[in-house]
Amino acid sequence: MTIRCLARHPAVQVPRGVCYGQSDVALTTGWEVFASQLADCIRKTGIRMLVASPLMRCRMPAEWVAAHTQCELLLEPRLKEISFGDWEMRPWDDVPPSALDEWALDLLGFSSPQGESGQELISRVTAVWSEFNAGPSCAVLSHGGPLRILDALVSGKNIDLAVEAVPLGSIKMVSEKIFEE
Repeated sequence: MTIRCLARHPAVQVPRGVCYGQSDVALTTGWEVFASQLADCIRKTGIRMLVASPLMRCRMPAEWVAAHTQCELLLEPRLKEISFGDWEMRPWDDVPPSALDEWALDLLGFSSPQGESGQELISRVTAVWSEFNAGPSCAVLSHGGPLRILDALVSGKNIDLAVEAVPLGSIKMVSEKIFEE
C-alpha cells in the first residue's frame, strides 16, 4: 500500500484512565475540525483512497472526509485497535498491577483475559499491509496500535509496540515510496 498519510482519530468521550481498546466509543464534540484537516490533506496530496477502522471514532470522520472529497472510503476491520477483552471499559487502576507488569515484560505475547496479544495485532495489521501493498496512494485513519505498526512498515523500521504513536487527532505525512516486506 502506498501510504502517504497516517491519521489517528480525535479524542473520545471516555473518562481519562479508562481502557477502551475495541470498545465502540463516541468522539468528543469538535471532531469535525479534525475531519476537515484530514480532508484538506487528502485534497492537497491527491490521495484517492481512505482506509479506516470501522469503529465509530474512525468511521465518523472517515465518512465525513469521503462525503467532502473525491476520496473512496474502505472500512477495514483489521485496522481496529487491539482488543483488551475483559479490561475493556474498566479503569486501568482496576487492572491488577501484576497483570500490567506481565504485559510490560511481553508486549508481543501477553494478552489480557479474552483479549488479543500484540503479536495478533501485528499479524492482522501486516496482513492488511500485504494485501494493499500494490494499491493506490491512500491515507489510513486508525488507532495507536495499528498506526505504530504501519508507521514502522512504511519507514522500513522494526515494529516496536512501545514507541510513541501518532497523537490523538493528528495527521502524519509519510513516504510516497512503496515498501515491500
